Amino acid sequence: MTPDRPTGMPPAGGMNVPLGVWLLGRGRGIGINCFAPGLQPLMAALAPTVAIALIGIFGAFFMPAEQRGLRLTQALVQLVCTLLQLVVSERYAAYAGRKGLWSRYATASLWCAWLPLLMMIMAQGVMRMVMPGSASSPAAVAGVAAGVQLYSLWLTWYVTRVGLMMTALQAVIMTVLQTLSAVVLFGLLWLLPPHYNALVDLFGGV
Repeated sequence: MTPDRPTGMPPAGGMNVPLGVWLLGRGRGIGINCFAPGLQPLMAALAPTVAIALIGIFGAFFMPAEQRGLRLTQALVQLVCTLLQLVVSERYAAYAGRKGLWSRYATASLWCAWLPLLMMIMAQGVMRMVMPGSASSPAAVAGVAAGVQLYSLWLTWYVTRVGLMMTALQAVIMTVLQTLSAVVLFGLLWLLPPHYNALVDLFGGV
């Protein structure tokens, strides 16, 4: 059964994006209404990822020549992965007859993608306070990273279901397609020079 779009508007103002991320991250579908449709909001949501990539590219040229290729790859991988997932979602939205809802969904998805990273940082901070002796152990870091990645998958599914008004199964298919596209990209990065293993960074450097 296809869900209806949640009704009601959040308070107007400059806090709409953080409010939308907070609501969607808690499973509150009304949060999708905090994001505006159109190209300009989508570009604004993509801007932080582009900025981080540009800073990484600039910094790579100050690295020794033998490390430059790896640093450039690291700088670009998040941006390329994000763009790849946007392409996959746009194609699937068009296939499912949800093209008109895609720009609002994509904007919400881009902003919500920062939430798992924030959760990872906060979880590691709490662990250092509660268990200072073992918080930095490989097992602890990997456990937190795995939990955050599972939450990230759920969040991707939920934003897809609400933002594109899809059934639960359609949202699962979208999440699987986006995940597979990232896995293929990571596989190519590992197979081709400079043989960058993105999964190591994804799971906290373990």
